[in-house]
Amino acid sequence: MPRTYKPTTIKQLFGTATHCAYPGCAAKLIFQDRGLYTPVAEIAHIRSEQANGPRHDPGYPADKLDQFENLLLLCGEHHPPVDRHESVYPVEELLKWKEAQAQQGDRPLREAEVAAIERKLNSAQPIPSEAILRGPVRHLDQAERLQQAQDRLSEEPQEAAALFDQVASALESSPFAQHASIVRGGQAKALEAAQKYEIAGQLRVDLGWRSYRSGDPFGVQQHLGAISRYESSLEPTTRRAAIGLSVVAAFGYDRSVTIEGLAEAFDGMEPSDQGYADCALVLTEQAIVWRRVDLLKARSKELEDLADKAPLDPPGLRFRARLAMCLAEAAGDWTSLVSAARTVYPPDLVAWIAARHARYLSLVGKPEEAIQRWLDAIDGAVAERLNDTAASWLYGLRSTRLQFRRLDGDPDDLHRLAQALKSSGGGSVLPEAYPLAERAVARMLDKKWPDALESLHQYLSHSVITASWQAEQTAHGRFGDLFAAVQKWDEAIQHYVWAGQSRTLEKLSASLPDRPVQLRPLGSNAPDWERLASFKFVRKVTDLLPTDIAKAWSSACLEEVSGVAQDSRWTEVRLAAFNAFAAVADEASEADAEAFMNLTSDYFQRATGTHHRTDEGQVKAAVKLGRAHPRLRDRVASMLCDAVLIDNEVAQDALATGEALLSEVPATVDERLASAASSGHVHAALALVVAGADSAPAMQVARDEVVRDSQPVEHVPGQMTFGTLLRRTGVLATILPESEQVGFAQAMLARLMDTRDEANNRADALAAISTVGQKLCEREKTRLFDALIAFAQGPTDSQVVFGSGDDPFSRFKFNVGVPPLAAEAVHVASVLATTDDQYRRVRGLALDLMPGADDRSMRALARGLLAIPSEELEGSVQFFAAHPNRWLRCLAAALWAKDPQKWPQLGERLAKDPDPRVRFTLASEMPSTTAFDSARQILQQDPRRGIRRVVQKALGKF
Repeated sequence: MPRTYKPTTIKQLFGTATHCAYPGCAAKLIFQDRGLYTPVAEIAHIRSEQANGPRHDPGYPADKLDQFENLLLLCGEHHPPVDRHESVYPVEELLKWKEAQAQQGDRPLREAEVAAIERKLNSAQPIPSEAILRGPVRHLDQAERLQQAQDRLSEEPQEAAALFDQVASALESSPFAQHASIVRGGQAKALEAAQKYEIAGQLRVDLGWRSYRSGDPFGVQQHLGAISRYESSLEPTTRRAAIGLSVVAAFGYDRSVTIEGLAEAFDGMEPSDQGYADCALVLTEQAIVWRRVDLLKARSKELEDLADKAPLDPPGLRFRARLAMCLAEAAGDWTSLVSAARTVYPPDLVAWIAARHARYLSLVGKPEEAIQRWLDAIDGAVAERLNDTAASWLYGLRSTRLQFRRLDGDPDDLHRLAQALKSSGGGSVLPEAYPLAERAVARMLDKKWPDALESLHQYLSHSVITASWQAEQTAHGRFGDLFAAVQKWDEAIQHYVWAGQSRTLEKLSASLPDRPVQLRPLGSNAPDWERLASFKFVRKVTDLLPTDIAKAWSSACLEEVSGVAQDSRWTEVRLAAFNAFAAVADEASEADAEAFMNLTSDYFQRATGTHHRTDEGQVKAAVKLGRAHPRLRDRVASMLCDAVLIDNEVAQDALATGEALLSEVPATVDERLASAASSGHVHAALALVVAGADSAPAMQVARDEVVRDSQPVEHVPGQMTFGTLLRRTGVLATILPESEQVGFAQAMLARLMDTRDEANNRADALAAISTVGQKLCEREKTRLFDALIAFAQGPTDSQVVFGSGDDPFSRFKFNVGVPPLAAEAVHVASVLATTDDQYRRVRGLALDLMPGADDRSMRALARGLLAIPSEELEGSVQFFAAHPNRWLRCLAAALWAKDPQKWPQLGERLAKDPDPRVRFTLASEMPSTTAFDSARQILQQDPRRGIRRVVQKALGKF
C-alpha cells in the first residue's frame, strides 16, 4: 500500500544516516550522479502497521507507526529478509540497529534531496508486470489458498471463512487492496453458511460502506439484501448499523429518501454502532451540499464530540477535518479551525480547509478574504502535488474574481494555469471513483433519468465537499436541465437560481405551464448572483406566484432596495430587486407601499431629458400601488406628473401605464401640468388630454403636432426612417376642431397608402386614424371606413422592411416584424362602423382574411369583430370557442359574457382554456351576476394571480 511520510520524518531519517542499518552493510542511501539525486534506500517498519504483518504490536500507538522511532533505512538486499522472517529479526534487535543507524552521521539535507526522496517514498508501489499477467492472487502466491477456500465453502464453511480472511489480508497489504473486497464477500458468504450471522452481518456492513465510498450503490444493495435474510438473528447494534447504511445508500439513489430521513437514521443509531461515524460524516456533508445547516446545528454537540474523539492517525485526522469544515460552515465561524489547522492537520488537509473556507467566504460575499484563501489553498495543493484539486481551486479563484468584479489581469490566465497543472500529473484530496460530470451528461443525453439523477447527486456532492466551486455551480445548472427535461419545474427553478443562471431562468419563464411557481425569497444572506437570478425570474413569472409568495417577494424586494440612495452606484442586484418589486407591487402591504413611495418620492424630480435605470420599474410599481391602495392614489398621480415633466421615454411610460389612474384625478393633472402644456410641453399637453382635464392649455401643442405630422413625407433614396409620433399626435388631435381632425385623418390615410414608407410607420398612421376617427361625424367616418375596407381587400406591401437576420447562425440580427396592415385596417374600420351594412362588411372581410392568417393578424381581426355588435356574430361563437387560435377563443369568451344563456356550459369550458389570455378575457368581461357563478368559481382557482384578481375586483378589459 502507498504510504505518506512527512517531510520532517524524512529529514530525521536521512539526516542522521549514511548507509544501510544492517550490521556491516555499507550500501549508500542516496545515489548522486550528474547533478541528480536518486534514493536507493527502502524504509522498513520495526513494527508493522498491518495486523498480519511482521512484528505487529497491537499496543503500539497507531499515530507513531510511520514516525521516525519506528522506521529503519535498509538497502534493497536486506529489506526483504527482515520483513519475511520476523522471528529471525525481532523488535529488540531492530531497535539496536535503529540506535546504531541514528549515530552514523548528522548532515543537513538539501531541499532537492528531500523532494527527490519524498517523491519516491510517497508514490504508490509499482505493480510488477508479472502481477498484471498472472493476476494479483497468483502474484501473491494466494491462488491455492483461495481455491481451497472455495472448495471448502459447502462442507467446511468456517474453515473456508478463515482461508478467505487470509487471502483478503494479503491483498490488503499489497497494492491490490481494492481486490480484497471481492474476497471478503466470499468470507461473508462462508460465515453465513456457518450460521455465524453476527460476524457475517458486521462484515457485510463494512463491505457495504466500502461499496458506498467507491460509488457503487448496487454493491451496497447486494450486501444489504444478504443481511435482510437473517436480520432477525442480528444484535440490535448491527441491525441499526444496517439500517443506517441502507438510508445513506438510498439518499441520492431513491427519490423517496430525503435528507430529513437521513438525519432520522443517524439519530436512530448509537455512538458505539458500526458505521455511526460514517453515517455522521455523510449527514454532515450532505447537509452542507443541500443547504440544510439547520440539521447540523440541531446535532452540533454530538458531531463535535465525534470529531474530538477521532484518532490522530491519518484516517482519523481526515475524518475530523471533514466534520470540522462542515460544522464551521454551519456555525459561520471558521476562526478556531483555521487557527489550529497548521498545528493539527497535515499539509494536504490544511490546503483543503483553506479551500472550503474560501468557498464559504465567496458565498457570504467577502471576496478579498476569499481570494487570499484560494491562493493559500492552491499553494498548499501544489506543494502536496494534488494537481487536479489545485486546478479545480484555480477555477474557484477565477469564479470569485469574476463574480465580484475583482479582475486583476486576464482571468483566462487562471484557466491556462489550471490546464497546465492537470497536464503535469494528477492527485486529489478526494479522488472521484469515475468521471462524475461526464457520466451525468451521458446519462442525461440517453434520457436515463434515474441514473442521471444519481450521477448528478454524486457530482454535486463531490464538488461541494472538495470546494470545486465552479463545478458546484455547473452541477446545479445540470440539475436544473435534468428537472426541466422531466418537467419538475420548481426543482429546476431552484437549481438554476443556485447556479446563478439568470438567462436560463428568463428563457424558462416563457415555457412554464400554467401552474403556481413555489420559489420563495432567498434571504439577504444569499449570494449576489443567486439573488440576482431570483429577482429577474420573479419579474418574469409574477403572475404565476401564489398570493402569499408574491407578498413575501414584495417585502424581500423592498428590503433589498431600502436605505440606499438612488444613483449610478446601484448594483445590478438592487436594480433587479427594484424591478421585481414593480412586478409584485399589487400584493405589497400598505406599510410597504408607503415605504416605497417615501423611498422614491423624489426620483422623478429632476432635470428634463435625464434617465435613470429605475424609471420603468418605478412607474409600474407606483401605478400598481395606487390601484391596490386608494389612499395613495393622489401621491401616485403627483409622481406620474413629475415623470411627465421629464419629457422623454419615462413620460411616455407614465402616460401609457398610468392613463386610467390619471383619468380619475383630472384636477390634480390640470393643477400640475397646465402651465407646462401652455408653454409647449408636449407630454404635459398629452397628459391633460388622456386625463380628461381642461384641454385648453394643450390646444397650441396639439395644433403644432398635427401640422407637423400632416406634412407629406419626403423620401430620400438609400435612407429609411423607422418610428413615428403619429399615435401620440392622434390623441392630441382629438381636442382640435373637426375640420383639423379631418385634415389629419386624411393625411394619415395618405401615409397608410404610401408604399415607400416602412410598414411599422404605416401601422402608426392606422392607429392615429383609429383614435381621431372616432371623434368625427358619421359622414367622415364613412369615408374613412370605405377607404380602409378597400385597402384591406387589396393591401400593398411596403417597399422597405426594417429588420434582417433569418440565418440561425447569424451573430447579428434584428427583426421588429412586419405588422399585418390588412387585418389592422379591418380592426380600425370596425371601430368606425356605425351601420348594419358596415358591420356585415367587417364581419365578412374578417372571416375571409382568417384562413392562413398569422397570430398577429388573428389578434387584429378578433379585436375588429369584438368592436361590432354581438348580434352579428351569434352564429359563430361556438366556432370561435373551438378554434385553435387563442385570439378567436378570446373573442368567444367576450361574446359569451354578453349573453351566457345562449351557450350553456361554454363559459366553464373557456374558464379552463389552456391559454391564460382567454381566461383573462373571460374574467374581465364577466359582470358580477349569479349567471356567471360556475365560470367564476373555476377562475377563482386559476393558477394565475392576475386572473384571480380580476375576478375578485372586476378589473381590466380585452
